[in-house]
Amino acid sequence: MIPNSQTVIMHARSLKGTPYDPLMGKYDNLGAKGGFIVCSDVPNIAYGLSGFSWQSILAKDYKKSPYSYDSRNGNTPGNPYFHRRARNLFSYFESVDRLMPNSYKPSIGDLVFYKKKKHNYISHVALVSEVTESVYYIIESAPRTILTQEVSHRSPIERGWVLMGYGRVN
Repeated sequence: MIPNSQTVIMHARSLKGTPYDPLMGKYDNLGAKGGFIVCSDVPNIAYGLSGFSWQSILAKDYKKSPYSYDSRNGNTPGNPYFHRRARNLFSYFESVDRLMPNSYKPSIGDLVFYKKKKHNYISHVALVSEVTESVYYIIESAPRTILTQEVSHRSPIERGWVLMGYGRVN
């Protein structure tokens, strides 16, 4: 069952100020062991503390629709990083027809996906924390921000990310 979005956002906001893992999980996840996080940890931790496991959801969907995921280089649910990859979260939403276009007005708790202009793959995810008439806010952890922060939806785009769509959770 999907948790209450306000509870999810409360847990996501508790991550603000947490440093980004510059090693991105490499070297036996040394950064995470030191308290650092990557972008996908924001929705994973916030939802996890609210009683919802993206790891379990992705593993179930992979069993049902393995062709929806790029399984090269061991990218399967047996890999401890499978649920921590933005591209796998994106593939899940695509697989279950809950990936919304850029024109969609997101809701609190939705995931926002980005790629870099020079790449053909999803490489960043953030969590929608607040929505107003003209702007929405996200909680994200990213290399150039250093610390997990809550910012306007324009911030990643101003830093060179390309919006690729939204994962509608509710």
